Amino acid sequence: MTSKSKPKIWRRIVLLILVIIWYRFFFWSISLDSKITINQWDNFQTFASKLSKSEQLRIKIYLFTHKWIDLSKIQVWNYYFSWSYSPSSFLKIIQSWPQTNYSRYTVLEWRSIYDIDADLTKKWFINAGEYISFVTDPIYISKYISKYPFLAQAWNISSLEWFLYPDTYNVDVEKDYIDQLVYLQLQAFNDKVWSNISSQNFPLDFYKFILLASVVEKEERNSSNKSTVAWILLNRIKIWMRIDADITLCYGYKQAYESCTPAFISSKLSDINNPYNTRWNAKFVPQPISNPSFDTINATLNYNNTDYVFYLHDSSWNIHYAKTLDEHNQNKRNYL
Repeated sequence: MTSKSKPKIWRRIVLLILVIIWYRFFFWSISLDSKITINQWDNFQTFASKLSKSEQLRIKIYLFTHKWIDLSKIQVWNYYFSWSYSPSSFLKIIQSWPQTNYSRYTVLEWRSIYDIDADLTKKWFINAGEYISFVTDPIYISKYISKYPFLAQAWNISSLEWFLYPDTYNVDVEKDYIDQLVYLQLQAFNDKVWSNISSQNFPLDFYKFILLASVVEKEERNSSNKSTVAWILLNRIKIWMRIDADITLCYGYKQAYESCTPAFISSKLSDINNPYNTRWNAKFVPQPISNPSFDTINATLNYNNTDYVFYLHDSSWNIHYAKTLDEHNQNKRNYL
């Protein structure tokens, strides 16, 4: 009885060993945390070189028993691994279309090119000044003018300011980050703004309308007030009155609006050499000072015609209108 049972026990042990080996080779995870770049003429060996010798052996055995798997065509791109994989899941990633390493970047409403450049630098996407250089480069501007009719209508522009639409974008970090972002912003402007306003009658010539909307964006953040502020500024332009929008002077110093505090504005109000100082300069701003949202552009286009000539904001950013200079001075005494 004992002699007959021994072969059965050994058969079970051998079977268990075979099951363990089978599981070890076909299901035991491969740990890999890296980016593998496949260039032209590379093959599967590029992936295998990142594995240990035992892992390479497991993959070879797996491929031997799964001859229908075709690795003869591998896409040239970047493959990202950051987990533990069975041989089957590892090979499935290789067979699938390569992943793109996207980053999500949000351009907030009211930001200027100086704000965007500072934020991109802070987040390590670019070196300081690179975004500004790109969007003010005549060569790049010329390239985009040939593609987008709204740029051609803005006559001799020296910057893409105002057309760099504020939104959230997915940008491939493996490619030229700035070129992609600017293209996406201009395309968003084309799709979300120009397609809706191109047939409209503008209250001013197109470029002056651009200038006006960019100032409205910075002057008023409450959507319900924007159309009234747009009218007040538009009316001042029409009657040759200075627009007296203090926020505009900040743009002349080519810095992010984050540093443009009320104290900074007060200290610079007497700078008569700043062409963006609309308390001294009777002309309008030389170029747009922000990248407005469609909400602001639409409010400027559909301004609210009122009798108001003046407005101011209190410390809580509530707006107070006035029809006369006396009323405006009274608002100053009451709210400032």
